[in-house]
Amino acid sequence: MSSQFEIWEFLAGLGIFLLAMVLLETALEFLAGRSFKKFLRRHTNHPIKAILSGIGITAILQSSSVVSLMVLAFVGAGIIELKNAIGIIIGSNLGTTLTGWVVAYFGFSFNIESFALPFLAFGGLSMVFFPKKETLYHVGQLFVGFGFLFLGLDYMKSSIDLFAQNFDISPFAQWNAYWFFLVGFVLTATIQSSSAAMVITLSALSANMIALDAAAAMVIGNDLGTTITVLFGGIKGTPGKKRVALSHFLFNFIVDLVALAALYPLLYLITQIWHFTNPLLTLVAFHSTFNLIGIILFLPFLGIFARFLERRFLKDDEVIAHFITKVPAEVPEAGIEALNQEIRHLLQRVFVLNATILNLPKADFIKETWLKNTAQLSILDQYESIKELEGEITEYFINVQNRRLEREDAKRLQQLSHAIRYAMTGVKSIKDIAHNIRDFERSVNDEIIALTHFIKTAETDFYQQLFHIFQSPKSKAHFEVLSDLKKQSKVSYTQFVEKGYRRVQKDRFSDLEISTLFNVNREIHSGNKALIMAVKDLVLRGKSAADFESVPEGI
Repeated sequence: MSSQFEIWEFLAGLGIFLLAMVLLETALEFLAGRSFKKFLRRHTNHPIKAILSGIGITAILQSSSVVSLMVLAFVGAGIIELKNAIGIIIGSNLGTTLTGWVVAYFGFSFNIESFALPFLAFGGLSMVFFPKKETLYHVGQLFVGFGFLFLGLDYMKSSIDLFAQNFDISPFAQWNAYWFFLVGFVLTATIQSSSAAMVITLSALSANMIALDAAAAMVIGNDLGTTITVLFGGIKGTPGKKRVALSHFLFNFIVDLVALAALYPLLYLITQIWHFTNPLLTLVAFHSTFNLIGIILFLPFLGIFARFLERRFLKDDEVIAHFITKVPAEVPEAGIEALNQEIRHLLQRVFVLNATILNLPKADFIKETWLKNTAQLSILDQYESIKELEGEITEYFINVQNRRLEREDAKRLQQLSHAIRYAMTGVKSIKDIAHNIRDFERSVNDEIIALTHFIKTAETDFYQQLFHIFQSPKSKAHFEVLSDLKKQSKVSYTQFVEKGYRRVQKDRFSDLEISTLFNVNREIHSGNKALIMAVKDLVLRGKSAADFESVPEGI
């Protein structure tokens, strides 16, 4: 195998691996209904339950990296809380040691690729044969995601398989045992599999290439090396994902340092007190023991550890407030103004995400400064970050509301709370039809393309006008312009319906296309109305704001 081919195989594995993360999150977002969320939370709603779940799942899948990546996806989809995710991850470290026991007893090595094939077969067939049955389609997508996750990791590992098979440790036999910690770390970080690295270590120990203490140090390095996969999987995600990835690294780092410091006492415990005489079983017992000790040490402090992580990555523009963090809620007058600015920040994010989903031509309302920090995030990640920002705003709002307020301040605070609710309604309406918009753009039906063009033209004009109002909060003409925009939005909605009906009468669409087209039109109109109301609550006050409620929509 040439070095060039190995590089391309590694890059292909990396691409499949990243694609798997996207598929998993998309599928989980759809499938994570209330009952599914309750099931997961019920089985991970206590630290011990979460740890046991991590042990059990990893013992079955035999890859702590895969389990940790699954947890990243669950956190990204909002299904698992950070504290419970940490419990699963630290449990997975112990679960993955089962491979060592199996190899030590039976000489068995886990074949990742063969495990991936059933996932890909079932998932791929489900997606192909049931594209219109959303649940089956997304279940298939979930399985394909799992299969690609395994396959991508296997490609990355097998791309340097020749290196792993010919890795000769004998030249390092005279090294101090602690140097083998670095050897184990580099080996596992390179081949992306702590289980495979464990097999190499067991083989070297079995062949008497290295001593037991060196093999034990190497296993500790293996344990830390496996965190690289998860760090890579979370580095470009939302702060929630970054925190999960950091928790995995910190847990392993701390536990591995403790294990390295207690290397010889632990070996003495296993060989002299527990009377393990087989060096291979001694090594896997050592691996399981220091991971179990790590769980015992961390269990009482999981809450503190989670709170520590929650304070990390707070400067991420996508999830942290820009204004309310600088003003204490104890000063209501300043707090209300900070809320006003933060809700404008929230609406900026909503404008950018909605324009991205609708794929509107670049217009005045999209600023490069807003886009630069969202360009690398998926639509789902952008939406999750907006929800996190809403949560921070709401928490601050409650703190301000609990202060003693003047009558006018209380009214303004109530108006701002309406703006938050309308802004989130406006973004959710568009987020829910993102997949429909993509399908329309790829349609081979010219009539659908024509209607999609009508939507984009109307929405570009709508957002430009709304943004102009948003950018000029002190203009006296806002009432009239917003009233006209409210009527214009209804006119665009009605024109779409009329155009659609004319095409339906000519039998230009399937039944599913008819339903989808009119549903998209309704959601867009609903989102437009919500955003008009959100901007209204920002720029209009007093009698003008109250009178706006009675402004009729267009024909």
